[in-house]
Amino acid sequence: MTAPVQDTTRILIGASSFADAAVALRLIERVMHDLRPRLSGMLVDETASLTVGAMATQRVISASGQVVLAPSPAQFNTLINADERAFRTALERLAHSVDASWTFQRDTGDLVERGLDSCAAVDILVFGHRSFHPVAGKIVTLTSSATSDGAALSTARLLARHLKADLVEMVIDDRIADGAVPQTRFATLDAAFGRLARINAQAVFVDLANGPALSPEQLRHLLDVARCPVFVLGLASAARALEHSTHIPASPDGGTH
Repeated sequence: MTAPVQDTTRILIGASSFADAAVALRLIERVMHDLRPRLSGMLVDETASLTVGAMATQRVISASGQVVLAPSPAQFNTLINADERAFRTALERLAHSVDASWTFQRDTGDLVERGLDSCAAVDILVFGHRSFHPVAGKIVTLTSSATSDGAALSTARLLARHLKADLVEMVIDDRIADGAVPQTRFATLDAAFGRLARINAQAVFVDLANGPALSPEQLRHLLDVARCPVFVLGLASAARALEHSTHIPASPDGGTH
């Protein structure tokens, strides 16, 4: 099968923890030999986590569902430093498996905004998200009725083939009656999100250039309902459209490899 994008595909994996990044890296590993991309990793210290960590008496919900004391600033810094080392090491190992170039950076702020800041310089932006479902799920695409068989759908099909996973193509088409074909076609993005929340997905693909166009807030909502890594394509041509809500500076060539 012909690779859906060029050999110089630039992939940025953004995550706020190594647990989130590891899931995305495992998915990308399955298509590395097809895409042979240039890899970048970005670990984001999310502002909300830093704020909670500074509150010594704050209690949070752990991954196991228990109520625990939030880590102190020193403890949080130790944890994020360990995540940085693990993320960097895993990214380096993955890149070396196909002799690909790689860079890594650590940032602070909102994961979606920091990722979109680099959108003009990457072809595929992957937001990492840890999986809590014990059974591997479906590959899902979110497209508009006007979207042709583009890179997002082709890459989703490639990953689904490697994973031997079902592919679910969800179409947002405002010309249909809401709920007319609830399994595959939706009148609104919110209706599609409602369905996605009930699907066991292991990756979701969207194309910002060809639709449905997603704002940064909608991308955050998508991550929340998908509960799995989200692959965002169509970034370069969509950068100008995103400027109304997200500042997108020129991407520096920083990083270490």
